[in-house]
Amino acid sequence: MPVKESSATALVRFTGLGIICFNKDRGRGEIAAIRDNKHTLMIRIQQPVFQDGADNDIVAYQDIATYQKLPNDDVQIEIQAIGKPAIEGYEVYHTGNFDRLGEADRNDFRWIVNMHTLHGDAKLNRGAGQKNPLAKIYIGNGLFYAHKLDQKLFFEKVEKNANGLAMRREVFGSVAETVGVKIEGDEVRVAVRIGGQGETHSLKRVAGLPYRIEIKNMDHSPTAVYSDMPDYYNYLSSPDGSQFDLSPIVEDEAGGAINQQEFCHPIVVDDPPSIDDLE
Repeated sequence: MPVKESSATALVRFTGLGIICFNKDRGRGEIAAIRDNKHTLMIRIQQPVFQDGADNDIVAYQDIATYQKLPNDDVQIEIQAIGKPAIEGYEVYHTGNFDRLGEADRNDFRWIVNMHTLHGDAKLNRGAGQKNPLAKIYIGNGLFYAHKLDQKLFFEKVEKNANGLAMRREVFGSVAETVGVKIEGDEVRVAVRIGGQGETHSLKRVAGLPYRIEIKNMDHSPTAVYSDMPDYYNYLSSPDGSQFDLSPIVEDEAGGAINQQEFCHPIVVDDPPSIDDLE
């Protein structure tokens, strides 16, 4: 069954260019938002409020804090539950068998592209490409799941050799574009550090009305590309030098291919165990 978001104290949602690791030693999930000169990093923290004058109990969200166009260097976000967390450490949501081409649970975390699975569970090495700064996001006491599955875009997997030449293509399926994290506790604390300055936001639990913490690292330019895979291979590489790209297959109502949607997807890796090892 789908994730019940309404029981959360706070919901974290990350969309865009980022590498997810699960740090078993520290008991937390971690996201490295790759900070190049194309993607814009934004953080928005919102609280639920009842709309004034509404006949029914209509809930709207208003901003507590917004951080726009954050710098490329030295940004860190720590999010965790304080007091009676429902989850110690972290959990990853998946149910039953998973078929990227079929009718799997829309919240199944396996909709997030796994770099190791792409390479047949081969051990990946450190990439030799240019490294950009990483905004580091550390999340404790959360259930990680796929929050938004893009059903308008359907991908094929393109295998390329070490010289970048396409060797073969095969159907891949749908891809999640937003990672969700559900955190339950008496309070969720959000610490944002930018350079030498920091701010902390304490989100006290309101039953049935979770706060929202939205983080986006997106390229909004008209020339934005669909596949972020080349960016990820700067940080990770396969033993034989092969790479995979994800190419969208979209059709309009007349059956023709279209290329209009904005899309940027995170990935997950099984190793290294921490985003601190990606630098």
